[in-house]
Amino acid sequence: MTISLKALAGEHATVYEVADAFQFPGGELHLRDIERYDGDSVQLIADIRGAEPEDLITAALYADVARQYNWPLVVMLPYLPAARADRGVPLGVSVYANLVNGMEPDQVICVDPHSEVAETYYDELLTLDAIPLLQRAIMNTKYDAVIAPDKGAVERAMRAAKALGVDLYRAEKVRDFGTGRILDIAMTEKLPPSGKYLVVDDICDGGGTFAGLAAATGLERNHLGIWITHGVFSGKASDLHANYEWIYTTDSHPGAYRGSVRPYSTVPVYGYMFHHMKDFR
Repeated sequence: MTISLKALAGEHATVYEVADAFQFPGGELHLRDIERYDGDSVQLIADIRGAEPEDLITAALYADVARQYNWPLVVMLPYLPAARADRGVPLGVSVYANLVNGMEPDQVICVDPHSEVAETYYDELLTLDAIPLLQRAIMNTKYDAVIAPDKGAVERAMRAAKALGVDLYRAEKVRDFGTGRILDIAMTEKLPPSGKYLVVDDICDGGGTFAGLAAATGLERNHLGIWITHGVFSGKASDLHANYEWIYTTDSHPGAYRGSVRPYSTVPVYGYMFHHMKDFR
């Protein structure tokens, strides 16, 4: 499982392993060995990585513990599930949001969601910018500019460029209007060949877009780094290493630890979310 059942209890810092999740032979998930913290003020924290259905059901069980004990609940959901499914039938983002909203959490915290539309489906949602995590990841590495890989990434890349005090370059996808298939990726202007550039985007799945982008820059891998907030890293994502010297991500998705991609830096998100979490006790 990629969920951690945590709590704030009394004057203590974060308490881990507040309950033990298990599965009955019939397939049902359940919780046991639940801490009671008699006499302490308590706030439960369901800290989820990725979007596994089992984790969301476990969080819903944890929400029932909060409800029955009259404790507040915060759901940490840095990778907002189905944010890419914000249109069409079925409307995936709505289905996942309804599941989370049904837990009646006092706060839901996500990081750099793919879609602003997706955010509107969630109650009590706090959205955190990924730029402070990016800055922590690259530390003292100096980049000459940031590259937005497509139109949808421009705003995010612009914030990164501003935070780093560098220029912004953009790429655009050329699509077949009949099928929607990506035919090519091209830079909107030529890059100076001597610089070091950081590509910034929110999700990397199979990595095809970023392989095409690297080819479009015409640069060797030692000129390119890439920041991905949510490293799903499926399929041929390991090919990123052929094109990018530095790969940065967070631990918001278990894909960051699959092993196919070996990030130069993987930044934990829990402390960042904890810092912005409200204390409802």
